Amino acid sequence: MATARLLGLGLLWVFAGCSGAGPARTAPLRTGERPPAVLAFHGDTSSIELPAAAHVGDTVTLRFTTFGGSCIRPGKIDVVISGLRAEVRPYQEEPPPGLPDTVVCTAELLVDRRVAQLRFERPGRAAVRIVGLALPEDKPFVLERELQVTP
Repeated sequence: MATARLLGLGLLWVFAGCSGAGPARTAPLRTGERPPAVLAFHGDTSSIELPAAAHVGDTVTLRFTTFGGSCIRPGKIDVVISGLRAEVRPYQEEPPPGLPDTVVCTAELLVDRRVAQLRFERPGRAAVRIVGLALPEDKPFVLERELQVTP
């Protein structure tokens, strides 16, 4: 009897541990809205690699990380450059609502490596903003870096 109870509790623990999908949004998304990528998760923030300088017209590679999970995967990255300002908006792909019972999303945290290409067409101090989400607060989160663009 005690063995059966322990086995039942063990199975309950396993299934409870597998019910999550890494960082989960608490606020519902509007229909058609793409979820922003998670840049901060329980105090840990995205790591960023950006050169300190570049030449006008050169392609600059921005490397950064986002947080995902077993059913949360990296999505598209939108980049908008206006003068010496670049705004980078990474998104994530989340599982659709109403997944069949045969799909299990494990409660693992993944650190996804992301890459965006930037190009500035005039010299000066360029500002790069990465816009995403902080969890568990479920609030917008922005990381900023600068680089010098030379002629």
